[in-house]
Amino acid sequence: MRPLLRRVGLLVAVAATLLTFTAAPAPPARAAEVPLSQGKNVTASGVEGPFAPAAAVDGDTGTRWSSAFTDSQWIQIDLGTSAAIGRITLDWETAYAKSFRIQVSDDATTWRDLYETTSGTGGVQNLTVSGTGRHVRMYGTERATAYGYSLWEFQVYGTGGAPIPAPPLPPDPANPPRLVWSDEFDGAAGARPDPAKWRADPGTGQNAELQYYTDHDNAALDGAGHLVMEARKQATPGKGCPPDPLTGSTTCQYTSARMNTGATFQFTYGRVEARVKVPKGNGLWPAFWMMGADFLSGRPWPYNGEIDIMEVLGKDVKTSYSTVHAPAYNGAGGIGAPYRLPQDADFSDDFHVWAADWTSKGIVYSLDGRTVLTLDKEQVEQTRGPWIFDHPHYMILNLAVGGDWPGPTDATTPFPAKMLVDYVRVYQ
Repeated sequence: MRPLLRRVGLLVAVAATLLTFTAAPAPPARAAEVPLSQGKNVTASGVEGPFAPAAAVDGDTGTRWSSAFTDSQWIQIDLGTSAAIGRITLDWETAYAKSFRIQVSDDATTWRDLYETTSGTGGVQNLTVSGTGRHVRMYGTERATAYGYSLWEFQVYGTGGAPIPAPPLPPDPANPPRLVWSDEFDGAAGARPDPAKWRADPGTGQNAELQYYTDHDNAALDGAGHLVMEARKQATPGKGCPPDPLTGSTTCQYTSARMNTGATFQFTYGRVEARVKVPKGNGLWPAFWMMGADFLSGRPWPYNGEIDIMEVLGKDVKTSYSTVHAPAYNGAGGIGAPYRLPQDADFSDDFHVWAADWTSKGIVYSLDGRTVLTLDKEQVEQTRGPWIFDHPHYMILNLAVGGDWPGPTDATTPFPAKMLVDYVRVYQ
């Protein structure tokens, strides 16, 4: 996704002529429209799999309702009492309605149309309507895909009713922000990472990776203020990995390090930064990233959200990647951008500072203090799908070996390969 263009306002000075007149009475102030559907009772004509109707009114754009795979399907909300309805927002998953109606009812039996279209666009549709009723429904009459109808959110706005306020978002970082968490990796050579800050995340990797992550056997301080994460050519009997392209063995042929702050530090919003020196070599994949903390309680990826601050492929250490992953954009379809160091430098030559300034408005990525990518929440939601990152996340450091993206190692890959971390800091 390209960085956003700045919008520049044009200030125009206007000379005004003073007039004497008798003012007409001001019209009565219109009550502000508020969300009416949050947390209300909801039913649907059908459900596909685990995607229940309540997911469309839970305020969580990482969950969705999905209907049966036929044209005539509906989802309806009981607002609890009659309300004046002025706006509807439909946040569609890729399975959207080509033709649908927005209807209201006083008794959930007799329905009145507020809106109808035969050219639905999908994405986020903000519809201005006018009507009064207790029940509101989206009645789909023609699907745009071979699937059913699927909504991340079905939001009703208006006045009156009995609204249930949505939980407020956490506060944005202060200006200037203050340091709230850090690890400078000061300690004796050979010491393990601080268990009050980091926990090992042992096991095999994802994405057809070839390493087995050990229980901190591959992570230690060097005595000079750095964490050393080391990938080794070292078989792990009894641990299965994808076939090694060099040997064909399905026993993990490499060990490495992965650790996270999931059990020790979770947070929402802040400036997150790390000073890292990455290794060079085919098949190596160092990374500094964050996962939505609800992943630890069973919410599957990508519904929890993933924020990648730094990924570098050892086969191309001139390029770094920053990306976000969510249900509507993930894997190769994640939103992000690569950026390269100027001239002939590469990321394995020295330490570099990768940072993400994460707020309720979006994320600004920087490299060595230079902005390299801006993701605006509002623009992402209008063009790609729901932004699901407004909740606690935790940090992860790891050094992967092999996999779908970096490709395999070869005879030129240096082992042991070392990823050095000078510090990790969080400001709020």
